[in-house]
Amino acid sequence: MSRVLVWFASILVVLVVVALIAFDMFIRSRYEPTLDAMRQDVTAQVDLFCDEQTQLAADPWFHEPRVEGDAGPVLNAWVQWEDAGPSMPADSPLQLPAHLKEKKTLDEWFAAAPDLSSLRFEWMRELQRFDRWDTVRNLPFQHETPYNMMTAPVPNFIALLEWSKFRLLHGVKTGQPLEAARDVRHLAWLSYRTDSLLGAMIAYALLGQEHKAHALMEQPPAEWKPMSEAQRGRMRAVVWASMSFASIVSPVEVARKARSCGSAITRCIGLVEASNLARYLQPIAEPSFRAAYAELQKELATPCPSSMLTMVWEHGVTIDDRQPPGSAMPDPPTWMRSLPDAMRASTSPEHSWRSSARNSTRSRC
Repeated sequence: MSRVLVWFASILVVLVVVALIAFDMFIRSRYEPTLDAMRQDVTAQVDLFCDEQTQLAADPWFHEPRVEGDAGPVLNAWVQWEDAGPSMPADSPLQLPAHLKEKKTLDEWFAAAPDLSSLRFEWMRELQRFDRWDTVRNLPFQHETPYNMMTAPVPNFIALLEWSKFRLLHGVKTGQPLEAARDVRHLAWLSYRTDSLLGAMIAYALLGQEHKAHALMEQPPAEWKPMSEAQRGRMRAVVWASMSFASIVSPVEVARKARSCGSAITRCIGLVEASNLARYLQPIAEPSFRAAYAELQKELATPCPSSMLTMVWEHGVTIDDRQPPGSAMPDPPTWMRSLPDAMRASTSPEHSWRSSARNSTRSRC
């Protein structure tokens, strides 16, 4: 009887091993061609990316004089935080009166000519004492640990977009469009210097509103030169592309070139967004992408304006971490957590694409 049981157990083990090998071959045959295609694509496009980034880096907006300092201790206390974060304080200077809370475009507000006499724009000028906005330090709350960038509270940037409309309208109506444009351009810079895709897209939108206000004036000042539509389109494309070039899938030499060319203006955004996924998958992906992970660790020696990149690598969530109770992010399925490392690594491409899609959906304006 014991021999029968041993024989049965042996057959069962063999069947399990065969099933795992078959599953591994299926996963690899399905996803490795996709990863190879991505490697080929970024390699073929890196020169074009660098040309576009170099043209963008020449825009005057990137070279305006700014005072060094972190706006986080100020702005983090003023804004509303999304995803179960704190509400905007009642005494925040970003609070709008009821008659200005209606959602309208800049063109519609120009046509409506609302009463702006109750608005105070001094807080915008106060922000010109800073050149970056760290959204993971000096907070009115504590982030959950481990840190999950996809579910962590983020500033509600919409308030900045609404205020920028009124600042530009007020500047045009009072004959001070250059001062208003300066305030809005600086809000855009601080948003960009959160080192996040979301912040960069808010910057893109703010610069677009400046461009629109300029177009609405019959005779704008000759010295007022908003970022052109072509440059803004280039900004959007380059920022989004930076994530692909910073991905662990990208060949190391290609990623290095993309990060350093064109004054490296998207280096930190690309690194932050790509590192969020790389950190999450590190327990299962590092054996297959050792060179890429080693390169990302080297990048930590060159600091970014904000501490977001350090936060992701030192405290970021991984696939092996259990999510805190009530988290919006589900735990990885049990079957994936129980597979051997080699098998889990073979399943990581699918998980990476799904995570990337979630991140793209979260990154909105």
